[in-house]
Amino acid sequence: MHLIVFCHGFQGNAFDMRYVKNNISLLHKNTLFLCASSNEEMTDGNIEDMGIRFADEVRAFIKEYCPGSELGRLSFIGHSLGGLIIRAGLPYLEEFKDVMHLYMSFSSPHLGYMYNSSKIIDAGLWLLKKWKKSQSLVQLSMTDSKKLEDTFLYKLSEYKVILSLLPKKEN
Repeated sequence: MHLIVFCHGFQGNAFDMRYVKNNISLLHKNTLFLCASSNEEMTDGNIEDMGIRFADEVRAFIKEYCPGSELGRLSFIGHSLGGLIIRAGLPYLEEFKDVMHLYMSFSSPHLGYMYNSSKIIDAGLWLLKKWKKSQSLVQLSMTDSKKLEDTFLYKLSEYKVILSLLPKKEN
């Protein structure tokens, strides 16, 4: 069984990924799909916490719908913040590393919004960070620590589990 898990972006919900899921399901009839909903209404929070909730949801889904050794492949598709939520959740899904097949993200800010050239986006981010007290936007703008090396996105790039999931290069 191949399970493809979708994760929505900032201020989104599971239905945001339904169009992509429906198109993929036309091509892959014998595939299970999960449009993650564990972070709906909570995308203003800490990205690592969202990753943990995401991993718990994936684990529960696998336990219910892919018991035993029925899971042959596990793939992830994320949009915007969803791509980072997936990356933050991967260390908590290490038990499935042998069946991980694909990770794909669309418009995900993997490098954050630290060096943005648009004054309009800068103003919008500043307003949302202040008005909504959005921890995820603070993390995306890499202002969650004075030292760059201590920011969440920098630490996420160094997660050893994620690095171990990458395919090994053959010589």
